[in-house]
Amino acid sequence: MDTSISHRNQNPAKPHLKAWNALTRWILHVPLLRTMADRQVCELHFAGIRSGKPITLPVMYAQQGDTIVILVGAPGTKLWWRNFAQIHPVSVWLHGVSRTGSGHAVGPGAPGRARAAGIYTAKFPDLPVENDPLVVITLDPYAANPSSRSE
Repeated sequence: MDTSISHRNQNPAKPHLKAWNALTRWILHVPLLRTMADRQVCELHFAGIRSGKPITLPVMYAQQGDTIVILVGAPGTKLWWRNFAQIHPVSVWLHGVSRTGSGHAVGPGAPGRARAAGIYTAKFPDLPVENDPLVVITLDPYAANPSSRSE
């Protein structure tokens, strides 16, 4: 899997995509609206591996226990997932709770790929996984923290 980042080919997000992501993130933080989205969408928070800048984005996910799997569709047009070429800390806003964990990208033939693809395909059978990378997040054990819950 090629994880090099080429800034020459970097395409800035289109304005409508930024607006859609902002709306989706807002929905995930409004308790009455969250139920519409949080069965399929969670929010990732992590620091850029090179810049250290915080990155926040909504993603479709599949979950099995404390494992979250995210399909990186059209990976050549996205850079965020390359931060997970090595194990990288991440926070996930999931079901109104912030959870910490670590994530890593898995490509075809990588250890754990078949299990991760199976988790994703079980939830989204109509979305082909094919050879696209998957980001696998292992959540830290859940500890009740009232301050992490949305009111």
